[in-house]
Amino acid sequence: MTLEELMSLRQGELVFFIKVDERICDFHNHRVGDELLFIDIDEVTQIVNFMRNSTHISHFSYEICHYIERKIKIERENKLISLGI
Repeated sequence: MTLEELMSLRQGELVFFIKVDERICDFHNHRVGDELLFIDIDEVTQIVNFMRNSTHISHFSYEICHYIERKIKIERENKLISLGI
């Protein structure tokens, strides 16, 4: 996901981790495929807030855009692959 795409997320939109590195995996215990619900972006502090498991709020820098993708985009890509397109 690009930074522009991150900035265009709407409240309640679902994203998935498409990759993780040791900093994210160790600190937040996230894995590829984990789902996050977008809450908001604080543009002053440049913090992106997501809800995880309906009880835990995760805070990330804008760098998170390199590790996530919209759920709808992943589902579309998987559908195209299954159709052989």
